[in-house]
Amino acid sequence: MELIQLDTHTWVVQGGANIGVIAYEGRCLIIDSGIDKDAGSAILKQVKKLGLAPTALLITHAHADHTGGAHHLVRQTGLNVYATRVEASVMASPLLEPLYLFGGAAPPKELQHKFFLAKPCLVGSILAGDEQVIDQIPLEALSLAGHSPEQVGVAFGDTLFVGDAFLTPDILDKHRIPFYTDIAAGLTTLDMLKQRVSSFAHIVAGHGEVYTSPARALQAIEYTAQCLENILEQTRAALVYGEGRPTSHILRAVADARGARITSLSQHALYTTTVQAALSALYARGEIHPLFEGNFLLWQRQK
Repeated sequence: MELIQLDTHTWVVQGGANIGVIAYEGRCLIIDSGIDKDAGSAILKQVKKLGLAPTALLITHAHADHTGGAHHLVRQTGLNVYATRVEASVMASPLLEPLYLFGGAAPPKELQHKFFLAKPCLVGSILAGDEQVIDQIPLEALSLAGHSPEQVGVAFGDTLFVGDAFLTPDILDKHRIPFYTDIAAGLTTLDMLKQRVSSFAHIVAGHGEVYTSPARALQAIEYTAQCLENILEQTRAALVYGEGRPTSHILRAVADARGARITSLSQHALYTTTVQAALSALYARGEIHPLFEGNFLLWQRQK
């Protein structure tokens, strides 16, 4: 992992995920924890290089690639863990992540590895998502729902940590269908970030490039928003007036439109969640409605 200094009090430990480090008057807050024990050890090693002793860990959202190192960090340092209520529940019971990815049923082995199933970690302090102080450090917690139900970000000085609220263009182009549990909430979050991002000199997404240009970060935010809007339109286009279609057919149509090729259970689970988030958004708008025929759940466009 590489340690990148952003300013006097802020660093990023860059690896598979971007880990934030904030130092303030002898306190050290770590933001996210990587995917496993090795990532946790590497984070701790980099923090110790700075002569800092971590006192708190803030989790932006409870996906295993952001929480997998938390168990090790807590055991090694005893630091206090902060997360919102839903995300804290998943951290305490990590099986919930593969469980919800498989529709609430016992998940197959393909969904029970470190990319989906972290070691359990109890959260000591529940966040509301609008805090102005965390671990005695003056900062701003931001609600960034969409990619995950209760994701949060952190604004400190001229640095903004956003978790996976937006994804870099290269990541979006690689995966074709980004994972979102709530597309409507995600678009609202992205609209808010468009208004806020110009106030920061450093914008740290959960993966990939650390932005030192607000203009470039804005481009990535707009690219993510356009991707979500396209998925909504492609979901809508998969439905013909007067003809009901099952979710599996809609998923295939969206994947085809986006040039995605589904080859694994894990990929299918991730893509299905996003397409169902699109269906939920269109249903809430009154553009589609459910239809039940022959024990099938079908979706149909409203005229």
